[in-house]
Amino acid sequence: MRWGRCFGVLSLGIVLSSSCATIGPKTLVVDPAGAHAQTMPFVGTESHVRFHFTPLRTLAYDGFALPLVSPDGCNAAVQVSSAADWGTLLATIDGGLPDAGQIAIAPLCDGASAPLVPVAATDLLLGRSADGDGFLVESPRLDGSRWIGRIGWVGGEPIWLVEGEEVNACASLGPAGELAWCHRQRQVEHFSLSVRRGESVHDIPAPEGGSWYAPSFSADGEYLFALRLRDGVLAACAFLISQTISTTPVTTVELSWRADTRVAYQTLVPIRTGGSAIDPRLYFYHPRFGRMAAWDPRDNRIALASPGSAVALVISESRLLTTSPDGLAVEPLPTKRGATEAKRRTLVVESFWIPVGMGADSQFVVVAPKHGSLEFARLKIASSSE
Repeated sequence: MRWGRCFGVLSLGIVLSSSCATIGPKTLVVDPAGAHAQTMPFVGTESHVRFHFTPLRTLAYDGFALPLVSPDGCNAAVQVSSAADWGTLLATIDGGLPDAGQIAIAPLCDGASAPLVPVAATDLLLGRSADGDGFLVESPRLDGSRWIGRIGWVGGEPIWLVEGEEVNACASLGPAGELAWCHRQRQVEHFSLSVRRGESVHDIPAPEGGSWYAPSFSADGEYLFALRLRDGVLAACAFLISQTISTTPVTTVELSWRADTRVAYQTLVPIRTGGSAIDPRLYFYHPRFGRMAAWDPRDNRIALASPGSAVALVISESRLLTTSPDGLAVEPLPTKRGATEAKRRTLVVESFWIPVGMGADSQFVVVAPKHGSLEFARLKIASSSE
């Protein structure tokens, strides 16, 4: 049976058919590394998930940064190579410069043989977000400063959005074209925040004795989220920005009492997916509980996804796509003050595939890191009524 373009069916007590196979109360597990499918007993809720899994292409990458995907799912920005160390990634005072940072754009809708689109500049680090116009990059400069730019999906040179003598990092795009980023003077340890909306820039001073990290916007445009790290205490904070941009958080929740900059980085920076207009909560990796979590600043409640989940993507009003060490799964949206049990997950692919973006027709781009290369695939999850 060809696995490249087949429908997988996960069921319990229900027999479903597809264009590739018909199975009973078993789980069809697609093995992305091989060319076959196998069945195994499935334990979970009395539900089924129908999915379509299509491999796209394999690319070399730096072994660390996950790609950014265009909103239509047809292009991915990939960090092909980078020698950046932790000091550079965290933009610390003593952080070094990458010897080289090469980024390329991979077409995902034109076949596996479509050539990569070159990016002209070198010494670039892939940023945190993308939109229809392009994706963000960061450039550590020889004088110790750091700039933020945008590169279009057609490639070419970066358009610099934030320049100057400061260290500018961790930028994120908002739903209405806003830009938020962290910045500090080169010899100052702590980061402040800035938010650009139209032609106006609003500054949020560094918290006393601490720093802001990893700003991001709620999908409904109501809040600016940021991590605050001070004396080892890591907290998530929410600023109201729907009308005017506040400089004081309206809600704060502590996440860890023994955190450092690496913990702050891993909580939010590597995550390419999360909430949506359907669910505008802040999705992040909770350092204390070791799983994905969703925080609602309106009532200051945290909901936990399934144990071991490291990435989450909202795919409908009731379902979440998550990655755990045992594979890619569908599970219910986490409920307030609740934690999703492992048995409520429905395993889709028994391999470490990571959702990195969405595309047209409710399809999702997923990647599998393997020894210096990234395998790209497209996953379509049918609605429960189909």
